[in-house]
Amino acid sequence: MALVSALIPTYNRAEFVTGAVETVLNQTYDDVEAVVVDDGSTDGTRDALARYADDDRVRVHSNDENRGIAYSFNRAADLADGEFYCILGDDDRWHPEKVERQVERMRERSDEYGVVYTAGIITADGRVARRYTPTRRGDIYPDILAGFDLHPHSGHMLRREAFEAVDGFDTDFPRGVDWEMCVRLAREYAFDYVDEPLVERTRHGDNVSAEPEQVTVNRLMWEKHGDEIRAHPAVEREFRGNWARNRAFVALDRGAWREAVRAGSEALRRHPTPQNALTFGLAVGGPVAFTAAAHTRRLVADVRSRLDTSDERHIAGGELDG
Repeated sequence: MALVSALIPTYNRAEFVTGAVETVLNQTYDDVEAVVVDDGSTDGTRDALARYADDDRVRVHSNDENRGIAYSFNRAADLADGEFYCILGDDDRWHPEKVERQVERMRERSDEYGVVYTAGIITADGRVARRYTPTRRGDIYPDILAGFDLHPHSGHMLRREAFEAVDGFDTDFPRGVDWEMCVRLAREYAFDYVDEPLVERTRHGDNVSAEPEQVTVNRLMWEKHGDEIRAHPAVEREFRGNWARNRAFVALDRGAWREAVRAGSEALRRHPTPQNALTFGLAVGGPVAFTAAAHTRRLVADVRSRLDTSDERHIAGGELDG
C-alpha cells in the first residue's frame, strides 16, 4: 500500500488545524501521514498540535518565522515520505473515503497523469453555499492559463515525482499558488478527477473578499505567464475577460460605478459570455441594480441551501451518494 502524505501549512489557526489533522487520521485508507508546517504562529497553534507528539502518523515542523504558504507547502513536502501528496488547508475537511477513492483513480491511470482532484462544497452557517464540480481532465494545457477552475485545492492529490518535476510551489508567488503550480504541472502531466464531493471548505468571518484577491492573482499570473498566455489568442481573450470582470466586481463593491462600467465593458468585449454580459449590465444599472442582484443572489442561495443540505451531511457523516 502506497503511503499518502497530507501537506498542511498553517498560520494562527489553533482552533481549526487539529480538525484538519483528524480528517487525515480518520481516512478509510490506512497508510496516511499528516505533515503540518506551522508558519510562525503566535496564537497557540504549537500547543494545539502538541497532542500529536506521540503519534507517528503526524509530523509537525515550526518555521522560525513567517515564510508564506508556498514555502510552507514545500517544507511539508521535504519532510513527507509519501508516494502521493495531498493538499489540505488547515480549515478544510475531507470525506473519510477521499484518499481511498483518489488512490484507486491514480492506480487506474498511467504515470502520465500527475494530478487527481475531486468535487467539493463550501459551507457557511452550517449550509451548503457553493458547489465545485470538476470538468477538466486529460490534457488541460493551455486552457488552464485562462483561469483556475480546479477547486477546491484541498481536493488535489499529486504524484510525488510530478511535484518534484516542477520544483513544487513558487515561493516568489504570494497569491494564487494553486493556479500557478497547476499551470506548470499541466505542461507536463495529464489531470483526472473523482466526481464526488469529498472536500468541505467552510467560510469564516476572517475570509478575504474573493474579487480583490483574484484581481491580484490575475496580475501576478500575467506578470509571470504573460508570454504563454499571449501565445494562445483564445486563452488570452478569456484571461483578459476574466481579469476585467474581477476588476468590475471590485469597483461595484466600492461603489465606483464609472470604473465598473469601463471594466465590465472590457470584459464583455474581450470575452462575450453571459457572465460578462451580466457583469456589464449590473455596472450600467448602478447601485439599484447591483443591490437588487446581491439581495436576489443571497435569497436564492439561502433557499437552495435549505432545500439541499445532503452534500454537507455526506462529508460530515461519511456517506456517499448511491
